[in-house]
Amino acid sequence: MILVTGSTGTFGNAVLNKLLEDKIANRAVSRDIFDWNKPETFKSNLIGIEKIFLIAPPNFTDFNKKVETFIEEAKKSNVKFILYSSLYGAEKTQNNSFGKTEKAIIESGINYTIIKPNFIFQNFINYDAEAIKNGIIYLPTKNSKTAYIDVNDVATASKTILAKPEKHFGKEYTLTGSESLSHEQFAEIFSNVLEKKITNISPTNDEYKATLLSYNLPKELVDFMGYLYSAIEAGSFTKTTNDYEMITGKKPITAKEFIELNSSKFI
Repeated sequence: MILVTGSTGTFGNAVLNKLLEDKIANRAVSRDIFDWNKPETFKSNLIGIEKIFLIAPPNFTDFNKKVETFIEEAKKSNVKFILYSSLYGAEKTQNNSFGKTEKAIIESGINYTIIKPNFIFQNFINYDAEAIKNGIIYLPTKNSKTAYIDVNDVATASKTILAKPEKHFGKEYTLTGSESLSHEQFAEIFSNVLEKKITNISPTNDEYKATLLSYNLPKELVDFMGYLYSAIEAGSFTKTTNDYEMITGKKPITAKEFIELNSSKFI
């Protein structure tokens, strides 16, 4: 039995759907029955669990502290394997919650695999669809490039690992698409697929955060998004890998394919 945390979120739900497609036994948990702020909810949800898909909720800057308690309960429940979905580049610093969580899992004594997805194409749907409908991409990245990946490809890799984890014990994978593109290039692809002009506007990071705050988004989320896009601007999300293909034997979806499949979301 696989415990799927974050099952109502973008990543967790995609993984859950892939497991359901293959009829792989799972227990999907969300905040109504499993609460990271309530350690007393851990034990009952770990009964009968052998493997865990682990992902941090949004805005949990101290997730590593929650995980330490969770890991101890997982050990008591005889969990055999943890697949942790971390952040692209988290290994470059142990100072953030992602890096500290990786360290806690590595040192836990439980078999593990860590995946580190790059930005996902679905961010364009979740955060930028209205802007694109209005003919613009409004992101503070200048001309820097990003090796976006589709969340369904992340889920396919996750399902593959969870199905036969022993092949992946102790490994860390950086999951990216096959191409690294600037948002200027994305604007051109959107324009061609949607058959209307999409213009890339690159505000400053402060201008971008001010815009998000004007939509009444939580400051913690706005600051996190600002941090991520400043890392893109610095060129930290450019590198592509073949880890997805190595795990699954498949090619990752391209930007053009993603936009074609989801064109109705941007019209």
